[in-house]
Amino acid sequence: MQSDKSALRKHFLEIRHRLSMKERQMICNQIFHQLLTWTGYQQARTVFLYCALPEEIGTEQLLADALSKGKRVCVPLCTKERGIMEARTILETGQLKSGRFGVPEPPANAPLVRPSDIDLCIVPCLAADESGHRLGYGGGYYDRFLAQTTAQAAVLCMERCLLKALPAETHDLPCTIIVTERRIHIAG
Repeated sequence: MQSDKSALRKHFLEIRHRLSMKERQMICNQIFHQLLTWTGYQQARTVFLYCALPEEIGTEQLLADALSKGKRVCVPLCTKERGIMEARTILETGQLKSGRFGVPEPPANAPLVRPSDIDLCIVPCLAADESGHRLGYGGGYYDRFLAQTTAQAAVLCMERCLLKALPAETHDLPCTIIVTERRIHIAG
């Protein structure tokens, strides 16, 4: 199973690297607009949102939108314990600094948000399948975090990386919503 996932990670990283900056930005903008129309996002008061690396589906517009709408915005902070992240509140994107793996993170003293207080988690992926399973980088950070919350989980995925099925293990927690540049897909 792990060798299948490793091969898939390599394949989808190559797809991502072949995108031009213009094409990546267009896809990010379309995903952003899809998410804005979704009732789940509109109604969420506390949103847990990943901070994107340059080659990922960007979240800068989402962070700015959620903050401007008065939503409580929390982002991941990786702890010293490997594989564990916490949700920390930010009030502005200027609080984010490069952290573990080069991912923007909030300061260590940013207020902690309990997973039970989150309404919506927006998570990254390399690929996803129609039942909501996502292929990440293999660290398990999001699976461990999602196991602590009952919030809806939406994965941002390029349409070309949405498959019928991905290999999944028992610890791989599916997301309920897949947002692509073309649609909002309810997993199932």
